[in-house]
Amino acid sequence: MIKAFLNRIRNLLIFKIRYPWVKFGKNMHCQWSAKFSKGRSMNFGNNVGIGYSCLFQCNITVGNHVLIGSSSAFINSDDHTYDKIGVLIWDSGRGDQYKTVINDDVWIGHGVIIMTPCRIGRGAIVAAGSVVTKDVPPYAIVGGVPAKILKYRFSPGNIVLHENLLVKQNLMKRENRTIINQ
Repeated sequence: MIKAFLNRIRNLLIFKIRYPWVKFGKNMHCQWSAKFSKGRSMNFGNNVGIGYSCLFQCNITVGNHVLIGSSSAFINSDDHTYDKIGVLIWDSGRGDQYKTVINDDVWIGHGVIIMTPCRIGRGAIVAAGSVVTKDVPPYAIVGGVPAKILKYRFSPGNIVLHENLLVKQNLMKRENRTIINQ
């Protein structure tokens, strides 16, 4: 109970005072050392954990039940315009047209770099130290530089079973909340 209270205080300090442009859901757990660039659209769902020294420098939407390992970075691939003839990179301006989307039930390992535009599919796992430069399919486990599919968490039949069980669990939770609230 004390831990939950202290987490709420930390979230208040991080997201209401330090980074008020970041939107977040219930049970967000973010380390103080995480950094969020200003002027970006940043939305985080419920039950999200962000490790130490993470860096968010792009427009991003993160789903529910997502774990982000320490020292991970979310980088805008068009951050600086570099192809203007006769203009220094310093003076070229920014692109900022892309976005990263992390779907529900994703685990991003330590030290991962994810470049925009990128979509990480539901239930995917990104191995520590990977550099993700393209979309990751649902339930894929990817790793390497650049990240490639290593395998899938489940077989196609077990993905359907897994999804059905999750739906059933959510229905049971809703029923229990309804009974408690009556």
